[in-house]
Amino acid sequence: MTIEEMEKRQSEIAELAKTASGEELSKLFDEATKLNADLSEARKQKNDMEKRNKMAQMIQDGEVDAKPVQVTEERKMADLDSMEYRKAFMEHVLNDKPIPAEFRAASSVSVTGGNEAVIPPATLNQIVEKMEQYGNILPLVRRLAYPSGVVVPTSTLAAEGVWMTDETAAIATTKKATTKIVFGAFELAASIGVSFKAHIQSLSAFEAAVVENVSRAMVKAIENAIVNGDGNGKPQGIATTTVSDTARNVTLSSKLAYKDVIAIMKAIPGAYASGSVLTMNAATFWDFMGIEGSDGKPVAVLNFNGTEPVPMIFGKRVIFTDYLPTLDAADAGAVVAYAFNYDDYILNTAYAMDLVQYTDNPTRSRVYQSVGMYDGKIVDDNGLVLVKKGAASSTGK
Repeated sequence: MTIEEMEKRQSEIAELAKTASGEELSKLFDEATKLNADLSEARKQKNDMEKRNKMAQMIQDGEVDAKPVQVTEERKMADLDSMEYRKAFMEHVLNDKPIPAEFRAASSVSVTGGNEAVIPPATLNQIVEKMEQYGNILPLVRRLAYPSGVVVPTSTLAAEGVWMTDETAAIATTKKATTKIVFGAFELAASIGVSFKAHIQSLSAFEAAVVENVSRAMVKAIENAIVNGDGNGKPQGIATTTVSDTARNVTLSSKLAYKDVIAIMKAIPGAYASGSVLTMNAATFWDFMGIEGSDGKPVAVLNFNGTEPVPMIFGKRVIFTDYLPTLDAADAGAVVAYAFNYDDYILNTAYAMDLVQYTDNPTRSRVYQSVGMYDGKIVDDNGLVLVKKGAASSTGK
């Protein structure tokens, strides 16, 4: 739309708004808000163009002494968040055009012949945001950005208050025990093809496609590692963490029953009960829904918060994940659920991702592989309760 057309539409909206109400008024408000932003940008561009034309005319008429100026090739294009770089990144992915040297020099990620593009920060932020939407577990853990190899101290306050019966007695001091956690940097690669190339016609569509592909692949791998990672080349998982306290290793009975739910709740230390949630496969939750208390009410329920159902067991929130086996499919002794406060898990992340390209020979398709650096660990496992399948655990139905 031209500036004149936008101004005309503004007047029309103002008239329509006088009699509109409800949903119609909301639509007019949204349209007016967008139109105001577009009109402001259009006027700014028009004003800039008029200034450029006036300056060019002044130079041509000799009113301005336009001596040649030695301009270095910075052009402020070395900003990886700039529109210039985002367009250059798209051209590199779709048409294999080299990334300009000034951008490669500005990148904090080392580049090589096959790794000569870094995902623009604007797109990267969208990837992180999209990962939050896809994940059930990823939004719950704590994220840090320590450099790899950094030692993070954790401490347990051992002090305990003591009643003083003898006012002349010396006050005993206690020490603070300190342990350490070292974060590594494990590579996580997400490969994205260019099958979407045919219908990409704009920068926004290209960036949306990259966000969709990378975020889906990344969140699956990260959440699987948070649950099941063995710490070897990937983060240490929660379900694979060894809990030495036998009281916090709950084995379900051969027939899933009310007493199993009680055993799980009792195993959660009181100091860690607040904030802890239960995590299990959705199918296992439905098994728990078959258990009833003495009042005939199920111990597991689905509460509705107005937008979506919230699964609960004895008032404790349940997080669903496909990375834990169902009760029916799990082997005896396998972890089928756990109680844990995700604030006690840290995912250390270096969000800078590069892009490596290669050709998939069987299909002759060009593939782009995005690589990020991650590590994750439990920083306090004293509140972790592992729930394991018994010798022949079933729903008993």
